[in-house]
Amino acid sequence: MKEKILTFLTCIFIAMSISGFTYAQWNDTIVVRNTMTLGQWNDTLNMGFVYPLNCTEYHTNPYTGKLLPGEYLDKDVGKCECQYKDLVTDLGTGISANKTLNITITNAYPSYEVHCNFTVQNIGQLPLHINETVISDPSATLTWNSTLSALVDADDKPVIDITITPDLVCNNLSSEAKMWFELVIHITQNAEECHQYTLQVKIMYEEAP
Repeated sequence: MKEKILTFLTCIFIAMSISGFTYAQWNDTIVVRNTMTLGQWNDTLNMGFVYPLNCTEYHTNPYTGKLLPGEYLDKDVGKCECQYKDLVTDLGTGISANKTLNITITNAYPSYEVHCNFTVQNIGQLPLHINETVISDPSATLTWNSTLSALVDADDKPVIDITITPDLVCNNLSSEAKMWFELVIHITQNAEECHQYTLQVKIMYEEAP
């Protein structure tokens, strides 16, 4: 009789030990799941300018009103250079992009026009929403007037008219998605002769709702 009781107690002890081992293993599994969840909180939010990038001079034919490439009467007076700056690489995706678009115009004259085609990309892991385009003059000679869509002088007269199509603001980009835009620069009658103008374009964004 005592042997049967001892055998019964031994079985109970073994069963409890197995249950404890299973419970311990289940706890380990919970810890692993928690670690994975924490990893999701580190997803990156990032975007910038990527290639291709090109800037082309245009003029309007005074007789037909048609927009044509190059300067009027094949002149070679004005000059435009565009380049990306402030390269960054996203830690989550490993994709690189630039934070700044720089455009420099030399010897511009009234009605001188340049079209810059550029591309932006969401290089992060999270979807994002573009909420602002920041256009500025790094020399602080001109200031941006959003109402006029122009860089203006100290008297608030437009010197460089700027339009971006389609509108950058309010676009949503999923991870690694790209969008193409065109920035049109038109020099007004208020521009100085034999002068060099530089403008910068940066994009502000937030996580998409």
